[in-house]
Amino acid sequence: MKPGQTCDDCQQIKTSDWSYGRPQSNSSLENFKSCKLITQWTKNGVFAISAIKRNAPSKDAGRDSKIAAKVEKWSIESVCKYGRSLDFTSNEPNAASVIKTLFKEIHGSVLSKLNIHPLHWDECADSELGPFLKTFNNSVKVFRKNNPRDVLLSKENWRQKEASEFRVICDLACQLAIPNPRVLNTYYAGFSSGTYGETNIETLQKILDLLGVKEDDVFIDLGSGIGQLVTFAAAYTNIAHVRSIELQQVPAGFADENARQFKKLMRHFGEKPRPFELELGDFNTEETETFLKEKATIIFCNNLAFDPGLMIKLRAILQFCNNGTKIVVTQKLETTKKGRTPRDYLWRNELRTVPGHSGPD
Repeated sequence: MKPGQTCDDCQQIKTSDWSYGRPQSNSSLENFKSCKLITQWTKNGVFAISAIKRNAPSKDAGRDSKIAAKVEKWSIESVCKYGRSLDFTSNEPNAASVIKTLFKEIHGSVLSKLNIHPLHWDECADSELGPFLKTFNNSVKVFRKNNPRDVLLSKENWRQKEASEFRVICDLACQLAIPNPRVLNTYYAGFSSGTYGETNIETLQKILDLLGVKEDDVFIDLGSGIGQLVTFAAAYTNIAHVRSIELQQVPAGFADENARQFKKLMRHFGEKPRPFELELGDFNTEETETFLKEKATIIFCNNLAFDPGLMIKLRAILQFCNNGTKIVVTQKLETTKKGRTPRDYLWRNELRTVPGHSGPD
């Protein structure tokens, strides 16, 4: 018998080493005598294996451990046409918070129609979600049976200015994709061009409303981070295509999971986002430069933390974009090219400064 091996016949014994030892009592000897592994006993009761008896768990302890280890499945029936149920487990990071926010921010009118009293979402315990969801799901099924042509949640105003539903969806996707956002901030060196700093979704919504996005527009985000602006543009607008480029592997990796969670939430509401892609790479490549100059109609770049060298590279690319290209930056791109002034550059590319960010006048 090897150290650490457990006897197949007597589950009470586990060998820790090959040292000699003496049972502490006769009762201990009696417990071990039935084990086939202990066959040679000396006259003084010393045996050649130091055996350790496992403590048998009490019935109460076993019951408590099962309760502690139990993982609940939380499912939310869709209340939208063509929507799918949304499934979580209770041990999934931020799942409880996401469910509470969904009901607080989006499903409030649905609860009123079903005559279900909402929980106190900011205070309720996670353990209250299971019974609540059971009541909610049953009520949704009864409503569908009795009202097959009606929907519980209307989405006709979701794409109007200042509508919040898609902002909530994109924010919740980020919460599910990134359990601990601090890892993004601690990953980068401070005050460098890689410093993580996302533009919030509400700001982008104002930008898109201001630009008047059309169906044939092509949007690209340079330095897209975890991709929340890209997913929002794909949800909120009827744009032709949305693309992003992110240089750093850590946020780009989170972006992939963010996209997966985003699609999952969109399916729950019966929504199909516009085509979008999230890429790991450098915008200073021949392929991306060609895309920026010839295909992109809306270019967004949070360049507030860019160092001078990167600013020069960005400016060198953007100054050759097609006339009418809308370029949105968080810090104005000044030009030092002889004969060109900042005003000339503004006129050529309709350069705008993002509201809410401080930059050069």
